[in-house]
Parts: sequence; C-alpha cells; structure tokens
Amino acid sequence: MANLIRSACLRARFLARAACALVLLPALSLGADVKTAVAKDVDFSRYKTYLFLPSKLLTKQGVVDGDDRISPLIAKSVKEQLTKKGFTEVKEHADFEVVTWALSESIPQLEAVLFAPYGYVDWGTAPISTIGRYNRQGTLAVNLVDVKTNKSIWAGMVTRALNKPSKVGSDIDKGASDLFKKFPK
Repeated sequence: MANLIRSACLRARFLARAACALVLLPALSLGADVKTAVAKDVDFSRYKTYLFLPSKLLTKQGVVDGDDRISPLIAKSVKEQLTKKGFTEVKEHADFEVVTWALSESIPQLEAVLFAPYGYVDWGTAPISTIGRYNRQGTLAVNLVDVKTNKSIWAGMVTRALNKPSKVGSDIDKGASDLFKKFPK
C-alpha cells in the first residue's frame, strides 16, 4: 500500500512538472525570429531611392496581390523603416524595388494531458483528455532588388506571435522594426 501511494505521489509530481514546462516553454519563445541575408560586395551608399511593389499575401485561397486590409499596413511599416534608413520612395527610376510577402498561421499548443484520477487500477496509464489552444503567428518577408541587375541586395524575414486581430497594425510595426534592426546601413 505504501508503495502504491509513493508511486502515485511520484506520478503527480512528474505531471505537475510536465504541466509547468508546457506552460513556461512557449512563454520563452515569444520574441521575434529574424533572419536576414546580404548580397556580397554591395555598397548600400549608392542606393538612395526605392519603388514599393504591392505586397503579396499567402492566404487559404492562394496568393493575393495588394490586399485592401493588410497590404497598406505592411507598406506603411516597411516604408517607415526605409525612411529611417535614409531612403526615399519614388514612382519611377528607383535604385531598388521593395518586394514584400506576408502570411499568418495557427500553431497548435498542447497545454495539458488529463489522466484517470487516483484510485483506479491503471492510474496514469491512459489519457482521458487533452487541453490545448492555437497560437497565431505571422511572417513578414522583405526583399530589396537592384533594378539594374535584377538581383537581391538584401532580404529579411521575421516571424513573431500575433496579438488580437484588432492589433495587426501594431504587430506588423513591431515585426518590421525588428527586421530592419538587422539592416546593414
């Protein structure tokens, strides 16, 4: 009987620690994941102007060019960051073009596994139920393409957790800011 109680206590401690890990691990990864690539031997001082192309969004229906809701928010955020870096937007004869893509996705997260309560013969051997949720995350990709050579001079991608849909503009602003912190100029 004492062994059964000790075994139940050890299982309960293990489950409590596992539940804490499941709750705390996602909190550690809430920051943005930023990746950038710079073309070799690019002299950014010779680039002064850019042409902003319509954003492409990956949706469940496929790729959408120039969406009415999200594309203006992306354009505003990226243009703001380029202005801070000293670039000027023009309608023609630009030094480089700005190509942007965005997508959002739901990532499943397991939060708890419920087992049979103490007292059953097979305590803790078969889960009764699971509890989980979906976390939304978004990705913004920016590619700067030299107009003369038609080659990428800088590209970056940022992935971060998304807040409420009503705060999508703020999420895009934060993502663009995080992305352009790694810009070489």
